[in-house]
Amino acid sequence: MDAQGHQFGVQTSADLLPDCLRKVLDRAASQMPGEYPVSNGTQEALLRLWWIDPLETGLRLRRALAKRDVSSRRDLDRVTRRNRRKRNHSGDGKATDYRSPNTHINLQSPLGDKHMSTDAQSPSRFKVPLPALIAGGVLVFVFALYGINRAISAGGVIGSVHLDGVELGGMKPQEAALAIGDHEALLADEPVSFLVRDSIVNVQPIATGFALDGQSILTEAMGIGREGGFLGEFWWWLTHLFQTTNLEVASALDPEALEQILLTWDEEAVGNPPFNGAVVVNGISPEPQYPTPGEMLDRSLVPGLMLGQFSTVQRQTLELPIVQAEPALTASQVDQAVSTARLILAGPVRLTNPEREKEITFSTEELATALRSELANGGIVFRMETEVVSGFLEPLRTELEDPPVNAELQIDGNSVTVIPGLRGTLVDDEVVAESVLTVAASASRQGLLPIEEAVDPDVTTEELQALGITHKVSQFTTHHDCCQNRVTNIHLFADAIDGTIVMPGETFSLNLAVGERTVEAGYLEDGTIIAGEIVPTVGGGVSQFATTFYNAVFWGGYEDMTHKPHSFYISRYPLGIEATINWPVPDLHFRNNTDKAILIKTSYTNTSITVMFFSDNDGRIIAGQQSGGRLRMEVVAEGGPNARVVTANVSDRYGFRDPPDPLYRGDPTVAPETQREVQGPSQGFSVAVSRTITHLGVANTNEWTVIYSPRRQIFLVNPCTLQANCPTTTVTTIPEETTTTSGEPPAPPP
Repeated sequence: MDAQGHQFGVQTSADLLPDCLRKVLDRAASQMPGEYPVSNGTQEALLRLWWIDPLETGLRLRRALAKRDVSSRRDLDRVTRRNRRKRNHSGDGKATDYRSPNTHINLQSPLGDKHMSTDAQSPSRFKVPLPALIAGGVLVFVFALYGINRAISAGGVIGSVHLDGVELGGMKPQEAALAIGDHEALLADEPVSFLVRDSIVNVQPIATGFALDGQSILTEAMGIGREGGFLGEFWWWLTHLFQTTNLEVASALDPEALEQILLTWDEEAVGNPPFNGAVVVNGISPEPQYPTPGEMLDRSLVPGLMLGQFSTVQRQTLELPIVQAEPALTASQVDQAVSTARLILAGPVRLTNPEREKEITFSTEELATALRSELANGGIVFRMETEVVSGFLEPLRTELEDPPVNAELQIDGNSVTVIPGLRGTLVDDEVVAESVLTVAASASRQGLLPIEEAVDPDVTTEELQALGITHKVSQFTTHHDCCQNRVTNIHLFADAIDGTIVMPGETFSLNLAVGERTVEAGYLEDGTIIAGEIVPTVGGGVSQFATTFYNAVFWGGYEDMTHKPHSFYISRYPLGIEATINWPVPDLHFRNNTDKAILIKTSYTNTSITVMFFSDNDGRIIAGQQSGGRLRMEVVAEGGPNARVVTANVSDRYGFRDPPDPLYRGDPTVAPETQREVQGPSQGFSVAVSRTITHLGVANTNEWTVIYSPRRQIFLVNPCTLQANCPTTTVTTIPEETTTTSGEPPAPPP
């Protein structure tokens, strides 16, 4: 709305124009039909401009009608003079400018579609053609879309890129590498079938050494759409908007592994493989076996066919081609090998060692027993079987060898010392077998007996010293009744753990160290808590060892990775500081979070089990036991300033929960109207446990809650009790016979 209250843009009909202006327009339109039509849009624009600046409207129309219609110009002059007076003399005596400096109106007029503007200083501009506007808009949209796509794909695989149907597009390099690895595992593990003659053979690609070239595939995927600079990349993106790029599956096989499989198929499926020839020993006489031709899988085609099937999930049962094959050897080569074998077996072989004054002789029969031949390097080669030669050496080994002695860790009370190892002398059986073959092919048939001097032991002094084990760190003992099956199980568990060394940073699993508890391993049946009941299982009762072991970990200050308390509270174990174990779960894991190794030692009696940890805690030693339902801990040695100091707290019991009603279970061995208790009741409750480890002035505290479930009372009763149909028992008393002398009849029974 302008200053005079005129509202714009509500009514745009030509009827709203002043009569004089409308007459001018009508006359102009009638004189220029089809050439400069006065459209509704033009009329609306004139109306807007008229209300803003009538004088400017007249000037614009006057230019438009110049030299075309005199009468129209006269009418326009009349309108212009009237409007000039109106403009120069407003109601308040001041000149009024009806134009708004901020308003610009485009007026399509007979002036070549120029813009009419209320701003006298605004330059005239030509209108951009509609097709050009559309084309520009499309181009801007496409480039914006390209920019968005590049931003999303930055640092990743561009576009839709498939590897044997696996979409890699949009993935970062690490994600794409994992996807390629997963696809490789899928291809390698899935068996592939082939037709060989009339037989179907199956093979896992992984057995042939099949593997994808993951790095090559990843490099190719990351390079797609990133060549040719900006224009090249843009053009690739534009031409691949709705296309998928399929990568070549770069893969390979292990030739040696594949050949072993093909040889087996040649033998079993082809059925007529070529025979390359051999030398067999009959007694002590070498005899030839001459080569013969046959058939085999085509080695020039089969590897490629198999690799192609291995490299895709879209697999078919291909028939593998078979070709005629000549043997690898000739008859003359076999004859030459027979001559060599006869030389090897021409007589006994003697080996001596002058320094140690030792001698050993291999008879011709022993040489024949150990001699082996095989195809290699285009001919037949011979060797002496090491295991056979080792058997011949065994009776003389004590005379020939002075074995090295391993270094040991010796425990003396709470201290640990290293007993140095000793070097020794050994006979290397493999070297002796090679020496026998070499000497047998010589003219003298005599040679040196190789004995290796100054052989280091398997465990050296330096290795044990590097462990840093110097003293006992923690010890814990629990007690139990004698002579039960569970005691046997506990002792077997302790023997399996005794002497274990846990290296710095290593995580130790009790289940993995001991293995599954089986009858074959000597374990017996005893009680195990399962689903709230104590039931017999093979290896039951070993949770007592787990609790004892856990306390050595706990008080030694080592990192508790995984442990699970018992479901019920058992008084022979420390309240809240205990653990159970079963196979395969629950397990007990701890980590040696120190820079020194740990030596685990165990000991036991018929009524107790003890676990000891030896390492280096700057001399600090702590020992404890659970006895009579009480936990007793003793600091045997305070240690130095670098020692880890462990303190713990167990809260009072809280959150008590009563057990459910007793459970009655049928057992035909129980007499009617009687019952036998097999599990007593106990309340459930909770305790809060905390352990604080202080080291070098820094204290770290861990807290947790142990929840003990209430234990239900269980009775065994006769099944008739459960069914309420037990037979009643009637007792009949037979009176004693009486003798009377009065002639009276005896009294009736009571």
